[in-house]
This record gives sequence, C-alpha cells and structure tokens, in this order.
Amino acid sequence: MKRILKNQVFLKQGQKKTFEERIGYTKFIFFIGFVVIFLQLFKLQIIDYSKYKPIEIKTIYKKIKLIAERGRIYDRNGKLLALDIPRYSLHFDTWMINKMRNDPKEKDPKKVENLKELLSNILKIEKNELEEKINIPYALIKKDLSPEEYKKIKELKIKGVYFEKTHKRVYPWGNHASHIIGYTDIDGKNGLEGVEYIYNSFLKGKDGIYLVLCDGLGNLIPSVKKTLIKEEKGKDIVLTVDSNIQYIVEEEIKKGYEKFTPKNISVIVMDAENGEILALANYPDFDPNNFSKFDLSIIRNKCVTDLFEPGSIFKIVTTAAALEENLFTPSSIIKCENGEWLVRGHYLHDVHPYGCLTFEQVITKSSNIGTVKIAMELGEEKLYQYCKKFGFGERTGIDLPGEIKGIFRPLENWSSYSITAIPIGQEVGITSIQGIRAISVFANGGYLVRPHIIKEVKDERSYEKIINYNNEKKRILTPQTTQIMKEILKKVVTEEGTASSAKIEGYNIYG
Repeated sequence: MKRILKNQVFLKQGQKKTFEERIGYTKFIFFIGFVVIFLQLFKLQIIDYSKYKPIEIKTIYKKIKLIAERGRIYDRNGKLLALDIPRYSLHFDTWMINKMRNDPKEKDPKKVENLKELLSNILKIEKNELEEKINIPYALIKKDLSPEEYKKIKELKIKGVYFEKTHKRVYPWGNHASHIIGYTDIDGKNGLEGVEYIYNSFLKGKDGIYLVLCDGLGNLIPSVKKTLIKEEKGKDIVLTVDSNIQYIVEEEIKKGYEKFTPKNISVIVMDAENGEILALANYPDFDPNNFSKFDLSIIRNKCVTDLFEPGSIFKIVTTAAALEENLFTPSSIIKCENGEWLVRGHYLHDVHPYGCLTFEQVITKSSNIGTVKIAMELGEEKLYQYCKKFGFGERTGIDLPGEIKGIFRPLENWSSYSITAIPIGQEVGITSIQGIRAISVFANGGYLVRPHIIKEVKDERSYEKIINYNNEKKRILTPQTTQIMKEILKKVVTEEGTASSAKIEGYNIYG
C-alpha cells in the first residue's frame, strides 16, 4: 500500500514538473513574439520611417495648395500700378456640421438651423439653396465675398463654415498704362500681357502647400492643418515709367483721336541717354481689370507689334550716313530738278518744286529728290550698312512681349529701284519703338541704346534690389555728325522747315 502511494506521489511530482516546463515554454514563446513585434515596430517606426511617412501623411492628410500673393508693380516714383488684394470664398465645414448633428457633446439641431439662418441673412442666399448645399461635402457657399460679408462672418465666429483665401489682381488706375502693365489670367496667377507676362517669373512668387487633417471617413477637418511649404510673395517690380508723363501722353492722344478720328495712335517718350521708357501709350486703350470686354486688336501693344512705312523720318539715316562718310557738308549744293526727276525708270516727285537746295535744306524742307541723290552718292552697300547700324530689320530687345523685327530686306534682295525708295522710307516697315530709338541717336551724341521698361526688381523680404537694368549702348555715329544733324533738325521746326507747328517757346525741339 505504501508503495502504491509512493508511486502516486512520484507521478504527481512529475506532472508538476511538466506543467512548469510548459509554462516556461509558453513564457518564452510570448517573449520571443514580443521581441519580434518590438523589432518589427522598431523597423517600421525608426528604420523605415522615411519610407512609410509619406503614406501616413497621404492617408491622414490632404494636400491643399495656397496660391502666393503676386508681386506689386510701381512706377519710377513709387506710384502703385498693380497689386493683389485678398479675396475669400466660403465653404461648408462638413466635419463640423456632422459633429453638430451627431456628437453627443456638440449635438444640437438648432445650431445647424441657426447656421443657415445667419448665412441667409448675411449673404442674401435663400435657405433652401443652403439646404441643398449643406449636404454636399465641403460645398462652396459663395465665391468672392465682399469685404463686409467677410468681416461679419469672421466676427461672429460661426461654426460649420471655413474660408478659402485667394488673391485678386487689381489695377487701381484702370486704363492708365494698360499697354505697359498688361494683365493676368482670371485667377491672377499668371501674366498674359505686358510686364505681367514678360516678368511673370519674378511676380508670381512661390505657392504654399498645407496639409489638412482628414477624419476616419476621409472628410477634411479644415480647422486642423499644418504647413508643408510656406507660400512666398512674388517680387515687386519698379518700372522706368513716370506716371505724370504717362498721364499727359494719354490725355493728349485721346484729344488727337477725338479730333482727327484715326484708327489708332501710338506715342512713346524715351530717355535718349539710357533707353528708359518714360511713357508708352496707344489709343484706343483698355481696362486690365476687365480685359475680357475688349477686342484683342485694342489690347495689342501697337508700339511694338505693328509696323508702318516710315516715309520722310527715314531720311535721317540717309543724310547722317552721307555726313559720316564725309561726302557732303551742310552747305553742299544739290540740284532738285524743280520737283520732278526721272530716275531708274520712275518719276520721283517733291511736294514743292525746288531748284537747288543746300544739303541742310534738303533735310529741313524734306526733299525726296535731294535725299535720293545723296543716297546714290553714298551707294547701296553703304546705305544698307547704316540702316543696319540704326537697328532696322531687328528687334530692339525692349522688355515687352510681341515685338516684331519690322521689314528691311537683305541687300541681295533689293531691286534696281530700291536705292530710290529706301532712302525716303519706302520699301521699309518699322515699329514705333524702332523709330524713337533711331532718332535718339542724334539726341545722345551717336549711341544706339536698348529701350527698356524695367528699372529694378525688389525682394520685399530682404529689401534687396535684385536687378538693376544694364543700360546697353553702342556708338554708331561720331559726335561731330550728330551735332551737325542736331543743328539741322532744330531748324525743321522753324519757319524755314516743314514742322514749324511743333515749335514750343522756351524749349529746344528737334524734328
């Protein structure tokens, strides 16, 4: 009996030992599992963090782009010509509305009804229209709130709505300098014409990106967001334009248009020394705030896009070239054939019949016959070279969009009659900007300058001038030639010249 009991005790002790071993194994397995899980979490959260972070962000957050404020445009005196003003659109905050409907802490049917009531009163929108929109996720309630509407809603701190901020491009002076400034697209993001277009890369700035939190159903929570890339305002641009001169030009060409009813008028005022454009205008003009209401033919900047046959103003090239080559002096006598001359199989005429004129008189009285005789003495090749020196047939490089080269054929394409037509401005097509650059050569002592509209680009954040325009100029005539031409051109606006009505007492005028 004792033996049997002994065996039973032995068995019980063996069973106890086996049970303890099983517990130990189980603990070990749990420990190993814990270690594996820990290592996996460590790998996911520490080692592979950079790999999975974008997926996490993409799942929890939604990227929202915020268009940066566009840089401002000023005239040379600091007058503001173009700027962005903030504008706000109002949306329903679906997440907050659902919270007001379902969350025990926020639940209150009256809150949603009060929201619609307030919005209806402030925005003058029918409640049934708001009822339709409130069930659409993040529906747009109203675009471009007025300043008063924005202020009222902001001050009331209404739950269930949020503002989306954008910018509106505004031109405070309307039509003023419209062909210089140009305009932007409807969103105010990209320039489409004028300075807005040509310097778009400076003006548009850098857009920001925000991460807006989403709930478990993917609904946005607009009140919870963080900055991924902060937006940067565009750089400001200062123009060479003087608004005072620009206004005078615009007033005068409008008067001229009303009096003489031409198809259009173009005027440029340029500093002959450095090529700075002080004023540039076309009439009819347009309002860049409402550019879509105007025909493209009006919006086009004709000072740089349209060409015309220059006629007698081209004679300055022919006569200056002859002086530069020492072929004539101001007192040289030229026979002008009494107003009619058969040359190269064609009759050439003057407006008034002249017998003999001095070189100087050929210019002041604008004799076609005298000018062609000077050109034939100069020769086709020399005439061609000087026309190229004055920049005809090439773009001036002005920083405005749409500039054309004009028309000036290569020498090999001239006909036998070209030497009798080109010297007096026929068979040639130039732009207004080419014309003023050419006449400026005589005002600045013989230099061909590069016209430009920009004075500097400024970074508002660093208060640093980024660009100062490099004034390019190239000598094409000697000071002696330009001085002789200046004295002759001064007489053009006297009683002995063809433009006496352009004379202004107290000013030196050259024509």
